[in-house]
Amino acid sequence: MTPILARQRPDRAFERMYKKHAGDVYRYALVVLRNPADAEDVTQTTFMNAYRAIERGERPRTPQNWLIAIAHNVCRQRFRQTQRRPNEVELNESLAEAAPEDEERISAEDIRRALGHLAFNQRAALVMRELEGRSYQEIAEILDLSVSAVETLIFRARRALREQL
Repeated sequence: MTPILARQRPDRAFERMYKKHAGDVYRYALVVLRNPADAEDVTQTTFMNAYRAIERGERPRTPQNWLIAIAHNVCRQRFRQTQRRPNEVELNESLAEAAPEDEERISAEDIRRALGHLAFNQRAALVMRELEGRSYQEIAEILDLSVSAVETLIFRARRALREQL
């Protein structure tokens, strides 16, 4: 009877970690991949990978950063897979005929589109810094880079975003 109880406790701890951080992982994946279905898949895969790692005995110091790092790797893998496939986009007739009213205003869609043109690591670092408010040190840990490399990456990402806009 004791082994079953011992197995349930880690599952409960994992369930609490899931409830606490699933939204963060999903939001990160959604901003990086720009597709709700892909973000859900990434979230599920991230927690499956995390569960397996915990079963192997891994104990993260900062679960949120650890989960975002796993999600980042899953997003990177998914991004590589999607780059091999051609983009399929449904044509929306009403949008195709509509003329932009005010060309000087930058919309959220303009920002999403510009983010889509950034290199994967630039987009990921910019999302972590600007949307999630992470420190350069946290981003460096998640991306497995030095702090100065993260600073350069974000500087270049901001410049490229400005050029796209």
